[in-house]
Amino acid sequence: MRRPIRFIERNWTQLALVAVAASWVFRRLRTKRHRVELPAPTGPFQVGRLAFDWLDPARKEPYAPGKRRRRELSVWIWYPAEVNPGAQAGEYLPGRWRLTSLLWGFQASRVRAHAVSRAPVARGQERFPVLVFSPAAFAPHYYTALFEELASHGYVVVALSHTYEMLPVSVFADGRVRLFRPASVGNALQVSRIPHEEDVRKRARVVGVKAEDLSFVVDQLERLNAGTGLLAGRLDLDRLGALGHSLGGNAAAEFCRRDRRCRAVVDLDGGLWSEVSQEGIPRPFLMLFAEHPEYLRPCADSVRQKAFSSEEYCQEHRAFAVTGWQRLYASAQPGYSIQVRGAGHASFTDCGLLPLRSGSFARQSLGSIEGHRMWRVLSDYLLAFFDRHLRDRPAPLLDGPDPSHPEALFEPPEVLFQVPKA
Repeated sequence: MRRPIRFIERNWTQLALVAVAASWVFRRLRTKRHRVELPAPTGPFQVGRLAFDWLDPARKEPYAPGKRRRRELSVWIWYPAEVNPGAQAGEYLPGRWRLTSLLWGFQASRVRAHAVSRAPVARGQERFPVLVFSPAAFAPHYYTALFEELASHGYVVVALSHTYEMLPVSVFADGRVRLFRPASVGNALQVSRIPHEEDVRKRARVVGVKAEDLSFVVDQLERLNAGTGLLAGRLDLDRLGALGHSLGGNAAAEFCRRDRRCRAVVDLDGGLWSEVSQEGIPRPFLMLFAEHPEYLRPCADSVRQKAFSSEEYCQEHRAFAVTGWQRLYASAQPGYSIQVRGAGHASFTDCGLLPLRSGSFARQSLGSIEGHRMWRVLSDYLLAFFDRHLRDRPAPLLDGPDPSHPEALFEPPEVLFQVPKA
């Protein structure tokens, strides 16, 4: 198994060029009438985008084959901008990030986003609140529609590419590529066949790395804000929020437990594996869940559906997950727990908006909610939450069920995911 991996690592440049060339030929053979435009941002600001590569000399790279490498991250930033007339939006997947579309099953050149690369920051002296985002396996760009909407309403969104975790590759801003390594997600992308206790330890370690990544990036943002670059003096790091998807949701919560600079946090359909599920955090916390039938049906049925390897593992995991969610929800000040009816795990990404091919496995976890509607519901609740807790603005949408958002079910985790008896 190591030989093909080593071959790929040693010949990555040539293989990447072949893949890009094949993708270009395929694009030329397709008609242009099937282009897809992401939803237009609705806020008062236009949107810019830029990227950085940041090296943390204090930390070893935990997933690299060598022992001497330091932890290095690629970071993408969406921000309120003043776009010059005639400026063209940047590519949805820039550079070698296009290789990820081959895995997820769509043609990246067919997708049009709205952010303009390195556009000037919006005029004035206003400082903008900052949101740091942790994904899981999906590259930061697969949340573009959401980030553009948040930026258009006056937020700076800083999304991490956790190196070795993105599928199938992580790409640095300067074009370097790192292949995915299963250890970077604690083997969470397959049905586990080891004891649940061991999975908890593995994934807690992964979450710890991701939380450290977030703290390091906030350190870099402080330096960026104090410097002379494009965003200098425009970041309001006293109004800092965090959010994440899947394992990234746990990482965002763990970061907020460890780092007092974080004022509010959102978990987008993420299980909890780390200490935060035991200790909680006395800060504003929002959990947005997809539907999870594997948590509601008898374990025997979930095993037959290949959601779990055994009934014992199923029972342990469901009790562990629901207890952790409920404990964190109860400790938050205040806590919000909302399930989006019809949402699947991938519905929190752009996948519901992308021209996925029929065989794309991302379709299997999209749920039944239409992509544009999911984007609107998700955007509205995130804007309401961060507006209330970072900007002290009214947000009645958070106060309970709203007829304009019938998909949103307000219930504590223990009610949403009542664990049935075996």
